[in-house]
Order: sequence, then C-alpha cells, then structure tokens
Amino acid sequence: MPTERFYTVTYDIPDDGRRVKVANTLKSFGERVQLSVFECWLNPAQLEQLKKLLQKKLKPTEDGVRIYPVGGTVEVLGVGRIADNPDYLIL
Repeated sequence: MPTERFYTVTYDIPDDGRRVKVANTLKSFGERVQLSVFECWLNPAQLEQLKKLLQKKLKPTEDGVRIYPVGGTVEVLGVGRIADNPDYLIL
C-alpha cells in the first residue's frame, strides 16, 4: 500500500458557488481546520484524484488552490489541532 503523506490545502475562490463545490470536495479528503484551509492525509493516488476533481471545479483565471506537502513537524498555536490520520476516506 502506498504511503500516506500529510498535506495542507488552501484556496482563494471569489465565486460562492465554486467555493462551496471546492470545500465539499475537500471535505471528502480531509478535515477543515480554518475557513479556506484543509488538512489531508493522502497517498499518491488520492492526491491525483483530488487534483483532478478540483481542476474540474475551478475557473483557472480567477481561482487559486495551493497544495502544500508537510514534511516536518506541524505546530498549532492558539485554537485548533492537527487533523487525525483517518482509517478511511469518504469519496
């Protein structure tokens, strides 16, 4: 089984409809930790699937999504916690 990796996914989408679609897609892959920030544990196949699904929902000239692989220790200052590594994904 491919190894899962921890990612932070952020987005900046001005259109309400597209923003909701992107957020709903991300909910299937990870946990919302701020309004436009998700934390996801993904293997390479899941990462590719997520990218394809997001690209279908974006308007490339207006919308931005950033996917950051997290390679070190993540610290949370103040309110919040690091997303758990789930035993399954809801797709």
